[in-house]
Amino acid sequence: MTHVSVSRRILVPCALVGAAVLGACEDKRVQAIDTGISRDSAISVISHDLPVNAKSDSLPNVYIRERYLMAGKNYEVLYFTPNNEKFGKDTVPLKKLTPIVFADYKLIGRGWPFWDSVRTANKIPIEKR
Repeated sequence: MTHVSVSRRILVPCALVGAAVLGACEDKRVQAIDTGISRDSAISVISHDLPVNAKSDSLPNVYIRERYLMAGKNYEVLYFTPNNEKFGKDTVPLKKLTPIVFADYKLIGRGWPFWDSVRTANKIPIEKR
């Protein structure tokens, strides 16, 4: 039987490796946006390095967006796609997209774990990915 402290010593490195793997999967543009920045600034960052013909798009690298009004706050979720695919024109599985979550036009978080926690807290059904 192993001692509890041995189990904890193993758990911490495993958690760190898991966080590093999840972070490595995220696009560098999504990693560059920080909590608290405005929606317009975030869109500017995620549209960096786009071809000239894609610059006219008002929501570059956004596959779809969802808007909600919950507890008097406006929430907007932009589903980031690294290759500027668009809903209706292209087919991208939901699990390949990265949700970027805003409340009252300020970034509050990004990624599936964050968005799932907001959905759960506000009783919004979680979609299958």
